[in-house]
Amino acid sequence: MIHLTGYTETDHYVFHYFPGSPAERDISKISSAQEKSWQEICHEMGVTPDFKIHYYLLNTPEEVGIAYGDNEPCNGCADSPDRIYAVYNDQVQCIGPHEDAHIISYIINTPPQTFIREGLAMYFDKVWWDRPNEVWVTEFIKDGKYISVEKLLNNEQFDNYSCTVTYPIAGAFTHFLISKIGMDHYLQLYRKGDFSCTVLRAVLNCDMLDEPFQCWLQEL
Repeated sequence: MIHLTGYTETDHYVFHYFPGSPAERDISKISSAQEKSWQEICHEMGVTPDFKIHYYLLNTPEEVGIAYGDNEPCNGCADSPDRIYAVYNDQVQCIGPHEDAHIISYIINTPPQTFIREGLAMYFDKVWWDRPNEVWVTEFIKDGKYISVEKLLNNEQFDNYSCTVTYPIAGAFTHFLISKIGMDHYLQLYRKGDFSCTVLRAVLNCDMLDEPFQCWLQEL
């Protein structure tokens, strides 16, 4: 069990951290970043949590695994309904909209496809390792590392590949989908949790999902 005795409360968060840690040192910057993320996510998704998000800022991935309870090292994870565990040290600073997007979107629904859930979180992140999701995916296509969206919509297939490839593809595809059908229509699908290949082909009026997606990337 890990006890974080330091804490800071803001309008929509309670941040927990070790006294004397990098998180305590930077808590003003952290809280400002997360409040900005909260505003953006709530505005786009049209939902406002009736609770504060508890953010547990830890020193190592191992501590995150212990705090979350599965003992699996991890840089950041969302624990519905209202907890986020994240590494924050001088090298790794796992803050931003990603985990918050999970927590806030789960108020609406939790779609079964990992690709969809991570895609929405990456849509709000906009970048992976400081480069836009769309730039990564364009390079994956050129380098032969691209993985079909239709394949990644299957959870078993998604789990077979590295997140360094699947996450940017998911985020870029979500951006593409929202740009084509609008956030209102996207949220209708999200509430139903129905993002099957058949449904997505129908809403995009295409035979295969990857062709219009890749054309959109070329037009950016």
